This record gives sequence, structure tokens and C-alpha cells, in this order.
Amino acid sequence: MKLPFLITALTALTATTLSAKDWPKFLGPEANATSTETGLLQSFPDGGPEILWKVELEGGFGGAAVSNGEVFLGDRVEQEKDMLVCLDFKTGKEKWRYESPSEGEPSYPGSRSVPTVEDDAAYFLGTFGEVFRINRKTQKADWKIKLSDRYPDAKAPNWGYAQCTLVVGDIIIVMPFGKDTGIAGWDKKTGKEIWKSGDIGNTHSSPVVMTFDGKQQVVLLTTGDNGGLHSYDPKTGKKLWSTKLYENRIPITIPIQIDENRIFASGGYGGGSKMISIKKSGEAYKLTELWSTKKGTQVHPPLVVNDHLYFLANENGNHKTKTRRVKGGLTCFTLDGKELWNTGNEPFMGRGGSLYADGMLIIQDGENGVLRLVDPSPEGFKIKAEANPFGSDLTKKKDLLYWSPLTLSDGKLILRGQKHLICLDLKK
Repeated sequence: MKLPFLITALTALTATTLSAKDWPKFLGPEANATSTETGLLQSFPDGGPEILWKVELEGGFGGAAVSNGEVFLGDRVEQEKDMLVCLDFKTGKEKWRYESPSEGEPSYPGSRSVPTVEDDAAYFLGTFGEVFRINRKTQKADWKIKLSDRYPDAKAPNWGYAQCTLVVGDIIIVMPFGKDTGIAGWDKKTGKEIWKSGDIGNTHSSPVVMTFDGKQQVVLLTTGDNGGLHSYDPKTGKKLWSTKLYENRIPITIPIQIDENRIFASGGYGGGSKMISIKKSGEAYKLTELWSTKKGTQVHPPLVVNDHLYFLANENGNHKTKTRRVKGGLTCFTLDGKELWNTGNEPFMGRGGSLYADGMLIIQDGENGVLRLVDPSPEGFKIKAEANPFGSDLTKKKDLLYWSPLTLSDGKLILRGQKHLICLDLKK
């Protein structure tokens, strides 16, 4: 596999001694939904992979992080409180939880983001913009700051704050989405503001780290009058570049870095996808569109495997009718923009999460929870195995909203349904 050129230096810059098999944040160790683990099941036994444990949750979309034998998950009691729950990785038994009152509820109620976990603390963001640093030793908040308290002009996006906390070195990146403060960097240990920017619009997409010309930068996709792709120096907050080459009216999917010269941005709501070239000229960066497609992935980022893009081209515009669904499903593109195949409605797979590990795409069907192992091949869709660990959850609803990101650690796969967290044994 040729790995996408994503955040290779981030692990070294994060002050932890996490296990190499940990999955300590959104999209895993290198934030690209890719694992280096091997020795995984390449087919399923009768009845599917073994369910090691199952935990009941409140409804929501928040995914899990794994660090040093513990699972961290954001959960939420509707109209009442946000929670950071810590589970034992081996058994699923709750070890402790931190709770914070939080009134109100957005549409599509429940938790949103994935915690970021280091040796000494876990960071997470509540649905209404409260940012937490929870001490792993005391299980109490070292600090908690509500964005609207610090920044009175802060305004939550349509479905609440959904960003995953991003820690870069000693800085935690937050996005108030105010007219005076769009994005800010705080000292991760104290919560003290280090820098802030002006208006950037808003987004449901998370900030990500990319490196161009040796320069580490925080890149984000936003919407609104000042929407587009933006880049900031994580240490100082200096804006490095900004472009409207790709815009999306409701950004959820993160942009990904393909290599030292290319960014791929995608989304739903008719936004499609674009491959963008980025080159530095003197002190400035020049961005140019290379190619585009009307197909996009609404929730989860594409996976890059052996110079090909794989993503679920499923969004609001095509998931309701069969005539539109046949244009979606899992799709494969070359890096120069040629679509090689798509699964259409057979299977469609909704807006579920996916990751790449041990030569396989591991995909959770966002509509019904079915887990599939897929051989990533430019020759066509090749399914290796499928099973539904959420079988008892199935109803006549067409979409059960199983949209959470996946977590893989030490051969164990953690999946979320709306109200359950399941741990599967994927080791041979």
C-alpha cells in the first residue's frame, strides 16, 4: 500500500507514549483511517466475527478512541448533559465517566465527535461548544471552557458543534465560528488562548494537519461568505493560504492530503469532489484545480490505496430513490480523476464509516450496520466477507443512521450503532 502523505510527523509532535496499536483520536494514529495492523481475519466464520462485548449507549454519532487499555467515548443524554465515558478495552466495563450539564438539543440529537486521548488527558468537544480537558488520573476536568463564554459572538453550526478536538504539539485547535473569532489555538494544559483568527464561516468538518514544503499546517473546510479551504500555522495562527476552489454548503467530510503537492476535498449536498494542486512560490502558496467530479462522500473521508481513491459516494441527494442510488455506493477513482467502478445499489452502504487495514477496506453499512471486508481492487468490487453484528437492532427503517467512524486497535474493531457500542475480534 502507498500511504497518503498525511501527518507523518504528528505522532512525534504529540507528547505521549501511546502503544503503537492504540487508536487515540479521530481516524486513528495518523488521522487517515489507516492501520498498520496485520494478521486480521480475511473471511468470517459462520455467524460472523466474535462479539467480545456490547455496551448500551444514549443515541448519537460519537466514535471511540483507544489508549493504553482504555476506550474513550463521547456520549450525551438528550436535553441534559454531555459525558466522557471510559471503558475497559478488554471487557467493555465502565471504569469511570465525566459528566457536564448541557441543555437544549440540535436536530439529529446525541453525541457528535471523537475524543483525542494522550497519556495524561482526554480532550473532547460537547455538542453546544464546551471544550474539556479531562485528567486521566483524577477523572476530573483540568479545565473546561464554553466557546460562547470566551467568545460571545460564537455561533454553533446547524447541527451543533461536531468537530473532533485536534491537538498539535502543545496547542489544541478550537473553532468558535464567530465573526471576530473563527478559529483559535489554546494551550492544551491550561486552556489559555495563544492565538485567534477572524471570521472563517462555519463547518461540521474537523480541522486536520497537513505538511507542505516542510511546513506543518492546520487545514479546514468551511462554508459561508468566508468559506472554502483555509490553512493556518498551528503555533502562531498565521493564515498561510485560503481558497474557494472547493466549497460545500454543509461541509462534514475532512479534506485529505494525497502527497506533498495535492489535496482532495469532497462532500455531500451536491458539492462533489475536487483534486487540488498546491505549490509554494516564494512565501506564497498557489492552488490550482486539477480535476473534479459530481460525486462526493457526505460524512467520511476517502481512503487512498495504491494510487486509487475509494469512498462511499452516498449523500442526501441519492439515498432515497433506487434510480439515484445506482449512481452511488462504493466507488473507485484513479488519482487523475477517472472513475473505474461503483457498486450502485448493490450494495449501497449508506453513509457508514470505513478504514483500511491488512490489505482490506473495512466498511460498516451506514443504513443497517452490516460489516463488510472488501478487497481494494481497481478491477472491480470484490467482497471478502460480510456479517451483521447489529442484527437484533434491525427495523423496517431504511436508514438507521449508523454513521460513526470506526476504531481498530490490537485486532479489535469497535463499531457504533445509534445506541450500542460493539467490540469485535478480527484477529485470526
